[in-house]
Amino acid sequence: MIGGGGKTSLMYYLVTILKDQGYAAIGTSTTKLSSHHSSNNSFIRVQNVATGYQAVKQAREIERTVILVSGEDDTDPKKMVGISGEWIDRLAITHKDVVFVVEGDGAAGKPLKGHLAHDPVIPSLSSMVVVVIGIDSVGLRLTSQNVHRPERICQLTKVSPDAVVTTELITQLLFHPQGYLHNCPSHSLIVPFINKVESVPQGKLAERLANQILANQHPQIGGVVIGSLLTGEGLWLQA
Repeated sequence: MIGGGGKTSLMYYLVTILKDQGYAAIGTSTTKLSSHHSSNNSFIRVQNVATGYQAVKQAREIERTVILVSGEDDTDPKKMVGISGEWIDRLAITHKDVVFVVEGDGAAGKPLKGHLAHDPVIPSLSSMVVVVIGIDSVGLRLTSQNVHRPERICQLTKVSPDAVVTTELITQLLFHPQGYLHNCPSHSLIVPFINKVESVPQGKLAERLANQILANQHPQIGGVVIGSLLTGEGLWLQA
């Protein structure tokens, strides 16, 4: 999962659903992630690939959702530090029956972000990249209170610092050569997920954004999901 507007919640949700359906599924992150779900989950610390192999074996024996991390964040007690994308690739090669659900991006809790060259951090073997976009970003001004790195968004989209987020701006940011998709592996299926759609007006905005995304006919995007993790409702729009 990359982007902003519900990545961590989606990661926990997917791992739980996959385990409930009988899959071997493990969550992790290549950046930092919130530990606020920790009461219902088990964090297993991984210091290197060797301990990672043991952690995956241990995770199979735990009924609760398992998240692989390297430890606590020294600067923020509410955060855990993930593991490297290279380690995840090596673990995935060895454990081919395990689904690794990875949060590969940080957005400071904001529904939209401007990416720098080093992020998102996506494991090279990722078969699917879910791009999370919070529809509640539409109509907000480009300030640090509303979006992550507003100055970067302005730089990429050429809008003024006092601009308002629109579906057109989000689409431009998504497909910019240095935007959301610039670190996606060329073989990955890309699934945009427009989250926080919890009212009729938001539904109309989400459908408009989805149609704009699909109109670009990106070869790796086969459709768009619009819905809400809060309500558990969703809709798949085919390309």
